[in-house]
Amino acid sequence: MEKIDIIFLESSLETIPKEIKGSGKKTKTYNEILDINIHYKNMLKLRDFSKRGRPDIIHYSLLNILEKPFVTNGYVNVYMHVYDDRVYKFNNNIRIPKNYDRFKGLMAQLLKYNKVPPESEDPLSFLVSKNLNEFVKNRKILLLSENGEDFNVEGVINIAIKEGLTIGIGAFAHGDFKQEINKIAYKKARLYKGLKLKAWDITCAISSKLMEMGIF
Repeated sequence: MEKIDIIFLESSLETIPKEIKGSGKKTKTYNEILDINIHYKNMLKLRDFSKRGRPDIIHYSLLNILEKPFVTNGYVNVYMHVYDDRVYKFNNNIRIPKNYDRFKGLMAQLLKYNKVPPESEDPLSFLVSKNLNEFVKNRKILLLSENGEDFNVEGVINIAIKEGLTIGIGAFAHGDFKQEINKIAYKKARLYKGLKLKAWDITCAISSKLMEMGIF
């Protein structure tokens, strides 16, 4: 069976930018990840602030796709594109922390060292491309977008398998994809007639359909 690649695009994940470094109340669970729940007032001065500081989106999305049989058995590979344009791959056997603060701590380490654990020869997650253009060089992206052609979830999975497309899911809170991402899309697909859904809802729908189709 052909493998399916899924990438979460423009994930709202980054370390606290230098413009607001030192802001936010430091607690026992404090780490270096930008979080709108902690840094909201200071974030207002940041460019694209409405699309930033939402690590919960990628956290919930990953919880809906990783540790599933189709991932652990190698049929689906999961990638994450973050705010500064780097792209990471998740080990197919990774167990993502269910606790949000532990997850942010893991991601802070990943963004700092480009792999976690830093010294591991078989890391849980690691850098695969310094930027998205490098990542898509030999790929075709099937971008899930409200501006795409109507598909159902099974149709998206089938065309991804048939044509070897990488499924792209937006993992940010508000607005549209950046122009650069729209430009690299080989094809755009709209699910549920453009109904506005959260990234983790779309991920859950794809995950459930993969199980239903017996791709595991």
